[in-house]
Amino acid sequence: MRLALPGVLAVTLAGCGLLEPPVAPHPSRISRTPEPIAAPPSEPPDEVPTLRPDSSGSGPDFQDAADALADLDSYRVSVVSTGLVPSSAADGSVSLTSTLLQGDHPAAEFTMVGVDGLEGGRLQAIVIGDEAWLKAGTGRWMKTPGGAADFDAAFTALSPIDLASGFEGLAPAIRKVAPEKKNSIASTHYRVVSSDAAAAAAGLTTGSADLWLAVDGGYLVALDVAGTWDVDGTPTPVTLRIDVSHVNDRANVVRPPA
Repeated sequence: MRLALPGVLAVTLAGCGLLEPPVAPHPSRISRTPEPIAAPPSEPPDEVPTLRPDSSGSGPDFQDAADALADLDSYRVSVVSTGLVPSSAADGSVSLTSTLLQGDHPAAEFTMVGVDGLEGGRLQAIVIGDEAWLKAGTGRWMKTPGGAADFDAAFTALSPIDLASGFEGLAPAIRKVAPEKKNSIASTHYRVVSSDAAAAAAGLTTGSADLWLAVDGGYLVALDVAGTWDVDGTPTPVTLRIDVSHVNDRANVVRPPA
């Protein structure tokens, strides 16, 4: 699957319902096209319906692993990337750190750095229920009257859920490596290499992608991509590192700004 990289995507809060994924086009992000819903035939079909192919490798796909994050009570996540999102940094890097609380009392804290267009190159936000606060660059914290809806698009460019899901085309090339401890979580390590014909066909023409999934729950624990990836039909050097930690940790707390 080639990346269309249209618009900003839903932040990790998409899993807890605070921010919904927008669909406006933008050249800086990865997205996936939803599968069409087939209308029921009036007569028995002549052919067997085409099903989504299973991975020829030994592990699940990227989309399923990313979506499973929505089932967690809370977690922390960090994202560092080059080549996928326009950056104002000299080295082209962008980053996101976040703490997410999901469930009956959703809350989140974000810090985003390096994304092109940010005032002072940095944007911070805190969301607690219907209340939200924003801080740009070295400025002051300001409460936003519209809550999370006032700045959801700003943070969506680095959603770990959609960034990981954007590589789902690599599923046929995924291979199991070994059980490992990753970010203090019992995980299974999977790898995709560009020398695999299925990986090259999906857009990974050089380099590799390593994926760690939790043994319990199958959610994304880490993703490390480094190589040349097809971005809008153009082979582009990219890196992407996603790390999920402190899963369901009582220490995950989000407070209003002081």
